[in-house]
Amino acid sequence: MASKAGDDPESLMSLCTVFCLKNLRRTMCYSGEHSRLQLRPDVFLPGEICDRLVNVYMDLLHTDSDFEPQDGFFQLFSDPRSTRLTRLQLREELVLDRDLEAIAKQDLMELHLTYCSRLTSRGLRTLCSFRHSLRSLSLFGCSDIFFRKGGAPLAYSEEDEEDLEEHLHRPSVDQDFSFQGFNRLRLLNLGGLPAELDVETLLRPLPALTSLDLSAVHLPRPAFLTQWKERLASLVLYNVELTEELIHTLLQMSRLRHLDISRENQRTSKFKMTRKILSSIVQSLVHLVSLDISGHIMLDNCTVPAFEDAVGRPSIEPCKSSIYPFQELKRPLQFLGLYNTTLCNVTHIPAYKLVITALKTHKYDKSIQVTGSAALFYLTNTEYRSDQSVRLRRQVIQVVLNGMEQYQEVTVQRNCCLTLCNFSIPEELEFQYHRVNLLLLKILEPARQDESIQRIAVHLCNALVCQVDNDHKEAVGKMGFVKTMLNLIQKKLQDRMCDQVMEFSWSALWNITDETPDNCQMFLECNGMNLFLECLKEFPDKQELHRNMLGLLGNVAEVKALRPQLLTKQFITVFSELLDSKADGIEVSYNACGVLAHIMFDGSDVWTMEEPKRSHVMDKMWAAIQSWDVSSRRNINYRSFEPILRLLPQSGAPVSQHWATWALYNLVSVYPSKYCPLLIKEGGVILLQKVLELESSHQETKDMARKVMEQCENFKEDPMDTSR
Repeated sequence: MASKAGDDPESLMSLCTVFCLKNLRRTMCYSGEHSRLQLRPDVFLPGEICDRLVNVYMDLLHTDSDFEPQDGFFQLFSDPRSTRLTRLQLREELVLDRDLEAIAKQDLMELHLTYCSRLTSRGLRTLCSFRHSLRSLSLFGCSDIFFRKGGAPLAYSEEDEEDLEEHLHRPSVDQDFSFQGFNRLRLLNLGGLPAELDVETLLRPLPALTSLDLSAVHLPRPAFLTQWKERLASLVLYNVELTEELIHTLLQMSRLRHLDISRENQRTSKFKMTRKILSSIVQSLVHLVSLDISGHIMLDNCTVPAFEDAVGRPSIEPCKSSIYPFQELKRPLQFLGLYNTTLCNVTHIPAYKLVITALKTHKYDKSIQVTGSAALFYLTNTEYRSDQSVRLRRQVIQVVLNGMEQYQEVTVQRNCCLTLCNFSIPEELEFQYHRVNLLLLKILEPARQDESIQRIAVHLCNALVCQVDNDHKEAVGKMGFVKTMLNLIQKKLQDRMCDQVMEFSWSALWNITDETPDNCQMFLECNGMNLFLECLKEFPDKQELHRNMLGLLGNVAEVKALRPQLLTKQFITVFSELLDSKADGIEVSYNACGVLAHIMFDGSDVWTMEEPKRSHVMDKMWAAIQSWDVSSRRNINYRSFEPILRLLPQSGAPVSQHWATWALYNLVSVYPSKYCPLLIKEGGVILLQKVLELESSHQETKDMARKVMEQCENFKEDPMDTSR
């Protein structure tokens, strides 16, 4: 695929890492005893490369459907003399207790485990191996790691016998684990910690914490948090039930820079947020740069009345804040979460938007992806857009595509597709061209996709293949684009429904076949012509549909090798009948005539049919061309005249020559500034001169050729004249 300006290629390091992981036995490993994966004895890998290998391995397992888990992969990193691991991010059910045990001798500094549902207390005890080196630990969503599998009580009576089976399968809290000795630990995430665990006792041995996440953790005695009031910079209490005691405790945490006390929804909350509490937070936590209070019920009116609100563009200056308590801020916050509160609709919010960071950080949190993707839609579609740099808008595209990859879920996919519609297509998406097309085609695969998502995705597909170079179109064709569009058309035909999806699908096929013979051939091979005939028959009055279909067939007819497949009695009869169509102005008639013009250009030798007669079809073509208004404004866009110009200097089919000359005259007279330079550049004036010299050219064709040449001559003399 041709590279475009700003299209950042993959780094050599990234390419090599993926290659090695997909070819382990051919690169850094060999098959040992029992075909077990073994690291080659002469391989010594530094920490940066080992970390990358493990983290990319996890990414491939989640994103590449062809990539299989490698048995014994973590065992490759068991010896710190040949491999070094320092920073790992492992997630979900692919991580087992034995994987952690395999790397137990490594001096890990960061270990982030996310929703690792198959880790048990065996894995928890392995963590103690890293206690001397670990600085950052996340056990988010890993609740099973704190439990032993159930065992029978030491003694039981006959009355207990009925409950024994249940007890054997009931897990029990592992009381042996403690954070004693984790002296270097600064960042700890225990989000989702089970209520059976006493969080206060668990955390007491960690005096040096600076960042703590206790999302959804039960805090019956919150005062213990003041143990870190001089150190804690970040505290996340998402979905934690707030109380007066907890608020009182928070106000003592004077070093906090980031505080998250948001909730998923208001229904389950007994706590009510007040203007007084917000003011206290602003006054007491003077170092705050990030605050999230999303999902809370506001008890009293915190907002400035509309008639008093500062006028003008949205401002992040605290003094202009539409929310009273935040007028006391010394400077704007980096982030202020107000989602699902009565405060989120105000004009002046004293914060920069950090939705992108949230979506990157919480790629696997569905609720954050749903709300964040919705926020991005509004942020890319408002007056903020003019302030957004190319780099920022590229970051938005990246996290939107991440969301589409991770979640086959209606709300996320709809939000992501709608957000992409806010960008200039294809220009702003071209740096991710291959990826975005693959994702959209994947969305369109299911036979019964949500109707609104299907409509948006087909619109995006169409926009992406319009106005891009042929390399891009060929690449997208090879991804299965043509087949996907024809499948959608087939489905709509079965439902006897001609809606936007049907029209966009034909339009997309028109665009992707433009000067791209491979895609034209794919259209024919995938039963495209039969679908064309069925659509004509089923929807005889759908003018826009007819225009799109005929435009596409015009592209097919431009490919000499494919024209014999159009030369059948059935197809020629249909094209001849469409010459009389008044659908969409002249467009359907014009395109039908264009298809026939290319077929006639191949000469009488290829016309092997008895009916319809070649001369009869030619007469109909002449009559159609003479009926068109040459000043018609056109619903068409030519990037090159080459397919038209090749019909000019020839004597075998004067009607084809006439159609081509009429097309040029119409375009250069209605749109001189666009098409005169194109015609001159592609040598059209010289070819028109040859038309005048040919005896076989009809007089009216010659007259029209002269007018085209005069139009180009006048344009060269006075290029600033826009009166035509």
